[in-house]
Amino acid sequence: HQPQKIAAMEANWNTGAHVPLVLFALPDEAAKENRIELAIPDGASVILRHSTSGVVPGLNDYPGNHPPVFPVFWGFRVMVGTGILMLIVSWSAAFFLKRRRSLPKPLALIMVPMALSGWLATLAGWYTTEIGRQPWLVTGILKTADAVGPVAGSHVALTLAVYLILYVLLLIAYLGVLVHLALKAAKEGDTSPLPGVMNAAMSQPAAGE
Repeated sequence: HQPQKIAAMEANWNTGAHVPLVLFALPDEAAKENRIELAIPDGASVILRHSTSGVVPGLNDYPGNHPPVFPVFWGFRVMVGTGILMLIVSWSAAFFLKRRRSLPKPLALIMVPMALSGWLATLAGWYTTEIGRQPWLVTGILKTADAVGPVAGSHVALTLAVYLILYVLLLIAYLGVLVHLALKAAKEGDTSPLPGVMNAAMSQPAAGE
């Protein structure tokens, strides 16, 4: 329903079949091409149309009527890349906890900044959605420029600033709680009853044994 967004997400300039899946590129809107491109042949056609000959829309079909390509292209990749990294880290942690009952120090250190990964993926997806719909507010029906209300720009800026300040304060509080709990656990040791409960449960014979 939003072909311009799909074209921007894939940095695909020309409508056609056998469209590659671009993993990395620097989209150049002025030249209408990608620079330093790394792509999987036919990948976008397979994912979007389930066929190597599937036709994928291109940005050149929508001159002056598509979103800015760079932020949509990279917002989507940050979102997907962060999600894949979350899976890799969580599965790796589950593997080591099951096999060795502990985490390797490098993996434990990686998991510290990964506490913000959900926020990063959500924000990147939000950027992809909202920037990707431009210049439309409702695709094909209502443009963003036509929906501007009689509210002064300064009032909009003030509201946005209040939201941003609130979210920054919430983020600081969130990080503060995490750091406090981590330092407390490091100082006092892990007093959670879970490991003992788990060990006791594992030591009990199963029914029928």
